[in-house]
Amino acid sequence: MNPLMSVALMGQGGAVLGYLLLHWNNVRDREICIPSFLSTLFGISEPAIFGVNLRHKFPLIAGCLASAVSGAYVYLTHLTALGFGTTALSGLAIANPADNGYVNYIVAHLIALGPGILFTVLIGRFSKSEKEKKAQEKKLKEIPAVKAEPNVVYSPVKGRAAFIAECSDPVFNQKSMGDGMVFMPEEELIVSPVSGPVMMVFPTKHALGIRTEEGTELLIHMGLNTVSLEGRPFELYVGEGDTVKAGQKIARMDLKAIEGEGLSTETPVVITSMQPVTVQNTGTVNWGDSVMTITQKD
Repeated sequence: MNPLMSVALMGQGGAVLGYLLLHWNNVRDREICIPSFLSTLFGISEPAIFGVNLRHKFPLIAGCLASAVSGAYVYLTHLTALGFGTTALSGLAIANPADNGYVNYIVAHLIALGPGILFTVLIGRFSKSEKEKKAQEKKLKEIPAVKAEPNVVYSPVKGRAAFIAECSDPVFNQKSMGDGMVFMPEEELIVSPVSGPVMMVFPTKHALGIRTEEGTELLIHMGLNTVSLEGRPFELYVGEGDTVKAGQKIARMDLKAIEGEGLSTETPVVITSMQPVTVQNTGTVNWGDSVMTITQKD
């Protein structure tokens, strides 16, 4: 049983590497995938499974397929262990040395690792979700670079911009949380409207707060009443403590999933430090268009 468990773990490690190859240019994915894979080498599978594979689904399937291939090799070579518990690199210490056991142990894990990478890359290339993600990333590359100016807020979406009074949620349209604007996105990508550190990220991923370089505190609320969705339609590319630039990709929101739950995709951006704003641009906007200026308190 122990060698079978070990190669199952290594198959999931290979799937993490396959996902990493598909998203090497994504810094945040690299930061998650590399330590997740390294932990599998010492028998710890939770970061790989829950941090990457189960989250994106298709790597988990690819890892299981790779484990099946390697498991067949374990069975055919009669690979066993002298004890139970340690796996992966540390499991070599309890591999049964009879009948080239050490060699078969290493080969079995390489078999799990290689197909884990290969199956993940192949399934990923034909996965609908991956194709959509690549299409969104391609659109992001079309976003013009934003030369941020002090106290200027830029559009976080491609879609339509309106006065905050037009928001359908009274908490926002009555400026209970501060002045600002509301956006109706047509694309799923969300970019930062300002430059500065990310001060707060809700556990449900639907909202985050940023403090501008001038000290203004700003809230981006993706959708209305979307806290009830427990983060399912959202993917964040930044975390608390990260410093972002205006126009930088910070999140993705699944518009169809939100609308399918009967909720609005309206995205208010409000100044929670309560400074007044001057709206510069309403109607159709692109990512990074300047939309309002913040009046600093004396």
